[in-house]
Parts: sequence; C-alpha cells; structure tokens
Amino acid sequence: MGYINIFVGNEAHINIKNNQVFLKNSEQQNDYPLEDINSVMIENMSGSISNYTLSQFAQNGVLVFVCDEKHLPCGVLLPYCQHYNILNYNHQIGASKPLIKQLWQNVVKNKIRNQNEVLNICGGNDKLKNLADSVLSDDSSNVEATASQIYFKELFNKDFKRRNDNIINAFLNYGYAIIRGFVARSIVVHGLMPFWGIKHSNQFNQFNLADDLMEPFRPIVDLFVKIYLDKETAVTTEIKTRIYNIINIDVEVDGKMQTLSNAIDIYVESFLECLKTNKREIKQIKIVGLNVHKYE
Repeated sequence: MGYINIFVGNEAHINIKNNQVFLKNSEQQNDYPLEDINSVMIENMSGSISNYTLSQFAQNGVLVFVCDEKHLPCGVLLPYCQHYNILNYNHQIGASKPLIKQLWQNVVKNKIRNQNEVLNICGGNDKLKNLADSVLSDDSSNVEATASQIYFKELFNKDFKRRNDNIINAFLNYGYAIIRGFVARSIVVHGLMPFWGIKHSNQFNQFNLADDLMEPFRPIVDLFVKIYLDKETAVTTEIKTRIYNIINIDVEVDGKMQTLSNAIDIYVESFLECLKTNKREIKQIKIVGLNVHKYE
C-alpha cells in the first residue's frame, strides 16, 4: 500500500502515464508515483478521470472515493478479485458460531476501550473501563449501546444524540465514511467478502463486515472532531480535507506506532488469521492521541 492520500477539492483532470499520476487544474499540475498512492478523494463533481486511470487504481489497490452533490462520500472503487486464495471465503463462511460471537465480543471491547481513552484524553475519567470488561460473548447484553449513550453525552454534551441532524454529526459521518472505505478496501485485498458480516447482517448492505470491523476505529474520528472541530459551524472543503487526513494519524498496535491506514490492514489480517486458526482474539487497536505519522 502507498502512503499518499490525494484530496481533489477543485475541478481537475486525473490521468496516469508511465506509472505517474497527474493531477491537473487550471492553475497547476502535480504528479505522484502510482506506487505511492494510498487513496484518492474526488470531491468536486466537475472534474474528470480516465477509465484507464480507474483501472490502474483498482489493479494497484488504490482506494477511490467519489462524492455526491452535497460533497459527501457516496461510493468507493475497490479492487475486484485481487486475492489468489479463494479458501479465505470458505474460512469466512465456515466460521463457527462460538468463534463469531467471541470475535464480535473482541471488537466491542476494543471499541469501548478506545472510547474510554478518548474521554481520558479529553479530561474525563474511566467511566467506560468497567463496561469494556463486562462485554459478554456476542455482546449479548448490548453493552455497546450502553457505552455509546454515556460516551457521546460525556464527549459532546448531555443533549447530544447521534441521530440528530447537526454539524457535529455531519463531521462524524464524513470521517466514518472514510474509515469505512479503508476497511472495505482491506477486506477485499485480504480475500474476504465485505457483505458477509459477523454482527451486521442487512441483506441490502454490501459492507456488513466493514461496518463490523470499523468499530474500534470510530473513536479516532470522535476525538479529532472534539479536539479540532467542536467550535466549527460549517462543513467546508478545508475541514473535509483535514478529516480525510486522519488516515495518517498514529495508533498503537502491538506496542508499535502505525498509521491508521496501516493499522486497518493489520487488524483485518489479524481477523482473517482468527478465522483460519480458530483464534479468539483479534489484535487490539489503541488510540494514543492525534499525532500525524512521521515517515523516515
């Protein structure tokens, strides 16, 4: 995977020549090595991109977001049949119910622990620590919902609700859509089916598994919005560019700092290893702040 994430906020033409990605508008032209591109967010609806470019992006695992008339992500281009080992589908479909229930327990615990860390970073306390420890197999007592009710009221305000139409939820939804796309890309690259979830099971949802595995990563979006955007009043292009770049923020995996993008790949790979070996624990993702990764 590459490390460059391109945000196209103005009218521009994108094409590829000699493995170089060219981004050209009326004022300037930039170029990047194809192998270094991790993702592209095409926000402006007046630009253009060639079919050859889209094909090369797909073949090289570049995640491409497209936006609607409100400039919100509405679709992603994912690699298709890039994985050679179709046995991974069998591992996914054939996983036992006890394994699936315990893996979901893992996911929820990781999410709540990260929510608890976000509250600590924002000057709160360990209100959610005991809840994380109390999550049962399959989260049968729905601790996730209880934790979320406490968490969002503590993080934003006592009247805050995720279903409300407000600026904070608009920021959160934008960030979640980005995380969802990266998780979906990783799922496909690792030879898994994004629609075959372990908890989410909506027959009309092509990304049930992505919605499952993105849960521990959601709090990084919450923290970013709380720290940097809590006082903002509009979803501007500049703000969306900043949210998009959360994919370069460091998180901790196995005691090492990884970009959020790399951590997602590690997490999905760990999930796949659990399916293959009947292991009950996915590697944990730990939020450590909002430091942007420094490449050597």
